[in-house]
Amino acid sequence: MVTIGEPPFLECSSKGAKHFSAFHARVNGKSIEEQYQAAKVFEDGSTNLHWRDAKGKRPVNADEVASLYLNLWRQYIHENPHLIPELVNATGLSDIFGQKGHQCQAVSLWQIRSEILYGLDYA
Repeated sequence: MVTIGEPPFLECSSKGAKHFSAFHARVNGKSIEEQYQAAKVFEDGSTNLHWRDAKGKRPVNADEVASLYLNLWRQYIHENPHLIPELVNATGLSDIFGQKGHQCQAVSLWQIRSEILYGLDYA
């Protein structure tokens, strides 16, 4: 489990606020999770794998897909501005499935929340 901020935590997963779950949030016609996992490139050159086949595996393009993940969340929030009040009013975010060292929707959304609160361009 990953938590960021202060309790009470808004759970950002399919077990909580589904609209803040990478499996439910959709941009470009696909879920954020599908796009993130498919963008991974592995040591053997394989890429564009189904999310189940890529999830949990370390890609050789880790920095690139980490940036993609955050930018997909930025795009999602930009396309769904009605979610901004809920996000910025949260004192903390959590992801029951999150693991340190892996991309996490709670961490990405917390960064976007900070960008919004500090008037930075998140889109």
